[in-house]
Amino acid sequence: MNQQALVISVRLLDNCYHGSGSWPPSPFRLYQALVAAAYTGCTASEKEVAALRWLEQLPPPVVLSPKHKQSSLTTYYVPRNGADAQQGNLEAAAKKRDAKFVKPWLFDGQQPLHYVWFFAAHTVETETLVQLSERVYQFGRGVDMAFAWAEQLAADEAEHIIVQHTGPVFRPTPQGVSNTLDCPSPNQSFDSLIARYRGQLTRLRKGEFHKPPLPVFQPIGYNCPSSLLLFDIRDQHDGFVAQPFTQVSQLTQCLIDAAKQRLLPHFPEQAVRYLTGKGANDADKALRIRVVPLPSIGHQHTQADIRRVLIEVPGDCPLQLADVEWAFSGPLDVDLETGEIDQDTPILVKATDRKMLVYYGIGEQKAARVWRTVTPVALPLDPKKQLPISCGHEHDESGICGAERVYKQSQLFHSARQALRHSGITAQAQIRRIQCEPFDSNGTLAECFAFQRFDRTRLYHLELEFAEPFGGPLVIGDGRFQGLGLMCPMDETPQTLMQFHIHSQNQPSLQDRPAFVQAVRRALMSLARQTLGQANRLFSGHEADGSAARSGQHEHIFIAADDCNDDGLMDRLLVIAPWHVDRNVKPKLRERQDFQSVVRQLNHIRAGTLGIVGVELTPNEPDGDDRLIDTFRQWQSVTPYQPTRFPKTFDQAHDAICADVLKECQRRGLPKPKVTILSIRQGPNGGARAHINLDFAVAVQGPLLLGRESHQGGGLFGAVR
Repeated sequence: MNQQALVISVRLLDNCYHGSGSWPPSPFRLYQALVAAAYTGCTASEKEVAALRWLEQLPPPVVLSPKHKQSSLTTYYVPRNGADAQQGNLEAAAKKRDAKFVKPWLFDGQQPLHYVWFFAAHTVETETLVQLSERVYQFGRGVDMAFAWAEQLAADEAEHIIVQHTGPVFRPTPQGVSNTLDCPSPNQSFDSLIARYRGQLTRLRKGEFHKPPLPVFQPIGYNCPSSLLLFDIRDQHDGFVAQPFTQVSQLTQCLIDAAKQRLLPHFPEQAVRYLTGKGANDADKALRIRVVPLPSIGHQHTQADIRRVLIEVPGDCPLQLADVEWAFSGPLDVDLETGEIDQDTPILVKATDRKMLVYYGIGEQKAARVWRTVTPVALPLDPKKQLPISCGHEHDESGICGAERVYKQSQLFHSARQALRHSGITAQAQIRRIQCEPFDSNGTLAECFAFQRFDRTRLYHLELEFAEPFGGPLVIGDGRFQGLGLMCPMDETPQTLMQFHIHSQNQPSLQDRPAFVQAVRRALMSLARQTLGQANRLFSGHEADGSAARSGQHEHIFIAADDCNDDGLMDRLLVIAPWHVDRNVKPKLRERQDFQSVVRQLNHIRAGTLGIVGVELTPNEPDGDDRLIDTFRQWQSVTPYQPTRFPKTFDQAHDAICADVLKECQRRGLPKPKVTILSIRQGPNGGARAHINLDFAVAVQGPLLLGRESHQGGGLFGAVR
């Protein structure tokens, strides 16, 4: 009979889980709940006992979880069981309280947990377990009330559920030793739980306390990191044999074929499925061995040839790590240059020096946010539907216009996102650049890597930016099993300006700019308290004692909002570090880190009567035409300029504002401009606001924010083009 699967689903009645241990709740937790359900009436039937003993014999299940996060630590003070110490005085005993620390896991309570066991053939035990699951009433601690249901499916149907699951999938990795979950131990767990229950009933005997026996279970690795085998490509004399950089796919195919030939006599099915991918289904992709030739990088003068090969073996791959290492060790069958076998055929030797792996983001503390391709990515594009991309401004020789170029770019960005999803990358990532040219001077055009089904029109170099640091190795795209799509981390230059696109669902109007900017500041202060433990001077503009910062320098953030398309609605938000606006401010390293870590978390603003405004971080790519952030000589007011000192009378406003602007530029470290007052409007309490034109002798970098209200988006200037 075909392979079967038992799927037990559990839903908690609340959106939090208080059980001890890491997430998800372990399979042994579910097994305990099933045993408790069987003994709800004090005794269990023989069929239920037989079913529970059968379940503990099965291999560890796959666990499907909803998206989750851990809450902050909460302290409860509960009465101490100390009435005896207070001579029976319950009122006095109630005043003695102990601290109880609670840090539950939070998740969507509408999404159940699924535990999927696979077994060989249909048995009567599964029918008993289906009925028994409906009697589950608790999952975790006493406050974690739950209900469950189960069904028996064909293995293919269960695999389809796993593949279609939108949340995290936890697969057992028997070769792993980290990220363990407790699972039932064959022939031991059931008996240990019964013994523990009986021990609990008789733990107080003859006035003495006897500790009940502990339950027996086995820790099994889940989603453990892949094992990485590093090999050197050497000759008979132990010297490196560099392989051509652009023939990375040919080298990968040669290595796979050589390893397959060694494994076929011993593991015929596994060698074909997990090395070549033939006969593999969607679930097998996560189990495939990946061969990654590593070009030499790390210095601008390094020749980017291939001298090392990395073999990535998933922790749950059916092939043992020792067998994989043996299969790849030894000579290659074919020389890439001549296609012949001779005594100079390169040999794969296990590497003793792994220091170069840091250049690919591998190892502790090597995670990075910005990554670039070393070998181009094979995008999931249909060549028949592609448009050739031109390099002209409006039309090139092939007649491709600007609209077609925009359409082509949207195709590429969509395909790049698909490539990330197909590669199992669930981390939030932003695609910064897609191009045919390499990013480094010693790189190679993407089209030079074309091989077999990877047509030149599908190959592109990518630059990605993750929301959180990401660790290597990072290989994406349709060619990830053929040596293509290999990426390396980049040293990230700390950003001093972050711009956000305001979602069109709820764009504030220009009249609401002050209220919106204030709401943004409150949101950033809240994020600072969550991330840093306090809303420090950088975000609040106040010292630790609550007093206003009066150092004479602008040491807290600037916030501005802009209407890019002149429709009366704000569609861009700028959050700017003070040292970007005031060139005289010298930031500390900690301040740069705080600005980065807090501001990039901003994704929505609760703006009171304006509602919830969604924003999305966008890359800073000056193209010479951005009126706020690019470099220009002439600038003009976007928002009114309010002087730092009120003029004594409105008649003196013109000269006073001109002098105030010049002093502001001097304080900010800007060159002296020619100031032209375009208009002046009298404000409340005798104040004045003006629209101004600034003409610098040299081009200056934006954004420019000057005047009393500059931290709230006042005195914002845009370039005159």
